[in-house]
Amino acid sequence: MAKKTKEQDVLLVRDEKTGEIGVIAGLGSDGTPKRVPPKVEHAQDFLKFDRGGDILDNFFLNFMRQCKEPSRFGFYRVAAEQADKLIEVMKDLLKNPEGNRELLAPHKIDMTPYHKAVQEEQQQSQQQNQQPTNPTEEMKEKQEQPQAAQGAAGQEKTNDGNGQKKENTYKPIDESKINWQELEEKWGIKRDELEKSGDLKRMLNYGKSDLVSVSPKFDGQTFETAARLAFKMQEDGTVRLVPHLVQTAPNLDLEYKGHRFTEEDKRNLKETGNLGRIVDLANTETGELKPSFVSIDRQTHELIDIAANRVRLRDTIGKTVLSETEKALLLTGAPLKGKEIELENGRKFTVTLQVNVEQRGVEFVPGSGRSPRKQQRQDGNTTQGQKSESPKQRENRWTTDDGKIRPIGKWKNIQFSDEQKKDYCQGKAVKLENVLDKKGQPCTMYLKFNYDKGRPFTHNQNPDLAQNVAPSNESHVQVAVNNEGKTNEATKHIQQPIEKGQVAPKNEQQAQQQKNEPKKAKGIRM
Repeated sequence: MAKKTKEQDVLLVRDEKTGEIGVIAGLGSDGTPKRVPPKVEHAQDFLKFDRGGDILDNFFLNFMRQCKEPSRFGFYRVAAEQADKLIEVMKDLLKNPEGNRELLAPHKIDMTPYHKAVQEEQQQSQQQNQQPTNPTEEMKEKQEQPQAAQGAAGQEKTNDGNGQKKENTYKPIDESKINWQELEEKWGIKRDELEKSGDLKRMLNYGKSDLVSVSPKFDGQTFETAARLAFKMQEDGTVRLVPHLVQTAPNLDLEYKGHRFTEEDKRNLKETGNLGRIVDLANTETGELKPSFVSIDRQTHELIDIAANRVRLRDTIGKTVLSETEKALLLTGAPLKGKEIELENGRKFTVTLQVNVEQRGVEFVPGSGRSPRKQQRQDGNTTQGQKSESPKQRENRWTTDDGKIRPIGKWKNIQFSDEQKKDYCQGKAVKLENVLDKKGQPCTMYLKFNYDKGRPFTHNQNPDLAQNVAPSNESHVQVAVNNEGKTNEATKHIQQPIEKGQVAPKNEQQAQQQKNEPKKAKGIRM
């Protein structure tokens, strides 16, 4: 059964002074409507409004608040699915709006309610503030920050209007406004798990979690899936959960916030995960167009965006300085190719840099990295008989040149399954059965890549469950005693290596060894 399409409208606007007619494409910073020619070939730029939704009301309220001459414009709505047929008719009718008043009446938008609402807002503001002031652009930016995942917490200083510096304290989301019981019932989300993984801290600071397992309930049915989670403050002060479910791939053929992707846009997004340029995107609540960066979330495969003025570039990456020309190029969305980077640890490699929405700054484009030695091999400049490099000069065999985990197929002769290979490359713990410990006894271990150390490490217990109440591990005691030389009170005097799952003497011989504790030699008394 086909899903019912949303009933949407597009808006025609007539400049009553000039008689100019256009279709709404957004709202300018001064409150005047942004318009495109009322022609079908410009349909991809038409701003569409859900019929009966809040977006249309928000659009007109912002128009009335910001536009200096709101009476100059007349607005008319037509059904989006019939826009190709009706626009030409409406163009002819709007050439003489007075003469065609009756025909235009069903389409004309009455601005009186919006005018009254804004007047009431202004009156209330005057009553509450004896000296009302208009907010500066900087203050507007501060007000918008909670809606975006600004990662930089702390304090910023602004002028108080008298030339004095005043501190604006950054405030994270108020956790007391979160209904944890409801989240657990509806989504299977537990606060303790989010806190221990570090996801809660990111979410309370307007960011997203990493991929987590959720169990949403729909129509009485529960199913498990993976998602990234975020919180959003509501107008009533409550906090709403915004789950970002994993998609197969974004549909780049569909319009995204008023923008239609070109073939080059699609190619860039598929190859690098970034659009490669700045485009105007419509705010879903106000309809205002803002220059924005667009990327693909590599964990959920959904399209994400950020206003261009919210991206800040650092002057340096490691020990490498970015020139003003290079930063200017990056701020256009274009890639900076073949940039040699030197990290603080002295490691050098050549990568492509590009602004990424998830990073809210510059990223190393995956797959673009080359080490100097690798580049030298590719250029054919290596000489025969050249001495082998020192371990410090040798390429890291655990990671690729762009910092990704290098795939491995086995560990200590234990072959990986396809699923284990995938989990390892994603940074997850891999369970290894029947690994031989240092005394030749089979045991169970967990292998996980350590990002800080740049290599994998083995663990007695599942490190991914260390945040939760860890289950008992059948090889925990065994590995601690056989490999690490630690003491277990129940087996400390047993002479043989202890086996998998053993936490006490396994037979009479070992029981006797444990019972017959060696006596300490006494020194000679003087």
